[in-house]
Amino acid sequence: MSAARRMAAMLVACLWGVACATTEIVEAPPEVTELETGIRSFLREPLLGYEGNIPEQSRHELAGASAALARGQVEVARSRAETLLDIDPTLLPAAVLLAQTQLAAGKVEQAVDLLAKRLAARPAYTAGQLVYARAAERTGDAVAAYRAYRGIAALDDVAAERAAAVEDEAIAELSDRTAAAIDAGGLADAATALEILREWAPGDTAAVELGWRLARARGDTGAELAATRELVAAGNDSLDVLHRQAALELEAGDARRGLELYEQLAQRHPGNSEIATGLTAARFTWRIRLLPENVRKLFEASSLLRGDFAALTAWIVPGIRTGPAGSTVIVSDILEHPHRREIARLLNLGLMEPADAAVRRFGPNNYMRRGPALATLLRMPGRVGGGAACVGEEGGPAADDMDAVCEAALRCRLISEPAECRPERAISGPEAVEALRRTLHLIQ
Repeated sequence: MSAARRMAAMLVACLWGVACATTEIVEAPPEVTELETGIRSFLREPLLGYEGNIPEQSRHELAGASAALARGQVEVARSRAETLLDIDPTLLPAAVLLAQTQLAAGKVEQAVDLLAKRLAARPAYTAGQLVYARAAERTGDAVAAYRAYRGIAALDDVAAERAAAVEDEAIAELSDRTAAAIDAGGLADAATALEILREWAPGDTAAVELGWRLARARGDTGAELAATRELVAAGNDSLDVLHRQAALELEAGDARRGLELYEQLAQRHPGNSEIATGLTAARFTWRIRLLPENVRKLFEASSLLRGDFAALTAWIVPGIRTGPAGSTVIVSDILEHPHRREIARLLNLGLMEPADAAVRRFGPNNYMRRGPALATLLRMPGRVGGGAACVGEEGGPAADDMDAVCEAALRCRLISEPAECRPERAISGPEAVEALRRTLHLIQ
């Protein structure tokens, strides 16, 4: 081969090599995705609203990846976000950038799962909450979307606009969730949801009703009374609500108000036996609320003495302290007793008897047994009332005939079943008050 031909061959080979080298280093242009109309307003620069320090190189790489996403280069941005998270899994703005690429690609469930826990403690992180809220909205979770939008509404116009758009749906959905939690017995979850609902819709009638239901499910009388008052103030004047308020006022609130409500309900519903019973109980409750402090202290006594029982009876039953005195019974051991006047009234009316008539002793500091206590109560219809057929023989059964006393007490509904009689057991304050309350039905 001549020198000229060798030179030509070398030149061709060199040119081919250059061409091959050029082919190897040329990269295909990145794929560009046409972003959905309106999606760009939710794809903010990942550092927007982020409070925290990150390495300068990471900051530059985030800015470059965010710019690529804005150009529609979704895969480029996704790859760079994943690389940053491989280097530092705690880099929250990189997670936000990755969620933005998922939103852009329509993978909204993945975006929600990625950010839900990460953003829980950062309600004001604008870029993060905005993409999370939009993804949650796309999944149909109006509650999560509204919470996120609402948290940054004062910082971002798009968030404020979307918060207003989904507010009614979110409140309705949260109300349904709260009701379902109450029905299922998840009272802690219901309480958490209700707290949020009250923040979002203060004074909303549905929230008030749910608070009422939750308080009843919990057995929280005070909270139920407060919720019932709110319901009435909001215009709910149904019989059930007003009746419940009357009962709650007597139990835990304003007893006078409870009595007034029962009186009003009795006038409006004269044939309602439940209200009539409630009115009687209300009058009794109001009466005992007015008793002296030293008498009211006896209500909770684990066991009453004879002098204590006489005092309770004299103060609770109308006509004993103020009615005719009856015969005079003299006993010597009550002269220094604080309830001597009440004891004397019950003795003189024949409602109680001396513990030992032979030595004229009442025994005020002896325990009051249930049998003699019931015998005393059974005498009342004939002594201070108009009589009651259930008592049996005139004047009531003899105090020492315990079988007759227990039978009459059951007929007159002073006890609910024979086993409650227990005549030799000391009567407690609550038992005496309840028996006295039932006795009032026989004399009024």
